[in-house]
Amino acid sequence: MVATGLVEASGLVASRTHTGVLWAHNDGDSPGIFAIGDDGSDLGFHPLVGVDAVDIEDMAIASGATGDDLHLADIGDNGAERTSIRVYRFTEPDPALAAPIVDVEVLEFVYPDHPHNAETLLIDERARRLVIVTKEQVPSADGTADRFGRTAPSIVFEGELDAGGTGPVELTATGVIDTPMLETRVVSSTGHPATLLGFGGVPTGGDVEPGGELIALRTYEAVWVWPREPEQTVSDAFGAEPCQVATFTEPQGEAVAFDPEGLVTLGEGVSQPIHRLAR
Repeated sequence: MVATGLVEASGLVASRTHTGVLWAHNDGDSPGIFAIGDDGSDLGFHPLVGVDAVDIEDMAIASGATGDDLHLADIGDNGAERTSIRVYRFTEPDPALAAPIVDVEVLEFVYPDHPHNAETLLIDERARRLVIVTKEQVPSADGTADRFGRTAPSIVFEGELDAGGTGPVELTATGVIDTPMLETRVVSSTGHPATLLGFGGVPTGGDVEPGGELIALRTYEAVWVWPREPEQTVSDAFGAEPCQVATFTEPQGEAVAFDPEGLVTLGEGVSQPIHRLAR
């Protein structure tokens, strides 16, 4: 069972420096990360100081100037009304020292068309690009955002991971994922409530394998993995046919990460178990 303070796990990454350590965070506006053992043991909490978050939904890891950097994605927007979204970047802390994180870089982005709700952040380390996969749902009858609307195709957006400047950086639309089709192809359905209501196929999290050869997206009910060729970007790889990975039933499943053994997932809720999916 994971740390008691981690009650709404939304993002997950595996440390590449500290063996057996996972980093996770709660959904929402409380910025901070939990260090947990791969057995679920509580290794401490690290709050982010001076960060005014709106809706943190995912996290990613990538090499930085002085080690690996963690990225918290403040990209949730159920009402599709935010004028910009943010990613908080900071050097991976020592999990043995549960101290506040004070040196946080804020990366601000805007969509080129209109606001989107999103819960998935990926990092293409080969291209040094940040990738966001939106959580698109059919709008309500009056055209407004509907968090319970049926699954619609997701849009893939990219932005420069190392873009400088003080103003927001405009993202670029680079592709579409036919998420309604993935939803209809779910094998061995568990009858998750979101699926029964028609939005079980929306992406709720993702990760890129450390070598860059595999990309995972999860939904409330399934985990999908795409192969990636050496010359492809992450966005290009989404044009290939994915395969479904057998998963465990989780309440409000949103967190997924690659670790040295394969994939791990974690659902929202108090003291949820870590589930391990072999390659």
